[in-house]
Amino acid sequence: MSTLEGHRSPAVLMRSHGVFTIGKDARAAVKAAVMCEDVARTVHVARQLGEPLPIPQADIDHLYDRYQNAYGQHGTTNSPPNGAQPQ
Repeated sequence: MSTLEGHRSPAVLMRSHGVFTIGKDARAAVKAAVMCEDVARTVHVARQLGEPLPIPQADIDHLYDRYQNAYGQHGTTNSPPNGAQPQ
């Protein structure tokens, strides 16, 4: 899908339609759809409290890198936040 070319996201939320996703396989596409719907729900709830503040691009890049390379990975050398003990 040309709309997603050159972007990190495998999902697009289409007005008057819903979420459209791509992935290396069906499981990856469904995961992207669920995550997109979760984000849409979070934004909707946040807007009930007022206009959400944008997240700086550097923070988005850092979180994206962490999600891609550390989140959910077992045996990483990343220490838990605030000295918490790994489980």
